[in-house]
Amino acid sequence: MTNSRSDLQDKVVVVTGAGGRLGRRLVARFREAGARVVSAGNEGTEDLTLDLANEKEVVDAFAQIHQVQGRIDVLVHAVGTWNEWPLLDTKLKDWEHMIQINLTTSFLCFREAARHMVERGGTIIGICAKSGLEAAVARGGAYAASKAGLMRLVEAVAAEHPTLNTYALAPSVILYRDTAVPGVHAEDLVQLTLQLCSKSARALRGTALQAYGTR
Repeated sequence: MTNSRSDLQDKVVVVTGAGGRLGRRLVARFREAGARVVSAGNEGTEDLTLDLANEKEVVDAFAQIHQVQGRIDVLVHAVGTWNEWPLLDTKLKDWEHMIQINLTTSFLCFREAARHMVERGGTIIGICAKSGLEAAVARGGAYAASKAGLMRLVEAVAAEHPTLNTYALAPSVILYRDTAVPGVHAEDLVQLTLQLCSKSARALRGTALQAYGTR
């Protein structure tokens, strides 16, 4: 896959979870590529602050973006949380919180982005995980279930709407500084995200890309 400035020049890109460590990097790189970026998230965002698990707030936010910008070309949903608990110690509130942050926010943002994209086409990218794509690990049932659900959502959206190029990126461990720990560097993950917005990436629509970095 190749990516050029022309692929993203003046495209309207919505980054949700834009206040997080990955989100901030995504916003910066998309702007460098010439995109018109709208940052959205629970906190630390420049443009829209909202609860991404609140249906009305998400519906209103995407309607506002579409009204102001005239269209939405790309959604990158960089919202996520991680934790682990032994099965017998997992509280229902912890399970529900994991599903809400990792899967429910994805559903709401995918749905509302698609609502404003489907006629003219667009790209939707979610962040999955190695344990959601391959096999869960001990104590990680809630996290793996939420990320596996996201993968199935990506596949369903791609199957239902051929005008939408929908993908999941499945990192192992995202590395935000130089370290000997195996994983994928955040900057490499950001670059891969931009490449998925190129025309040549369409052959991969509806799939998850392994982004494991060093093993």
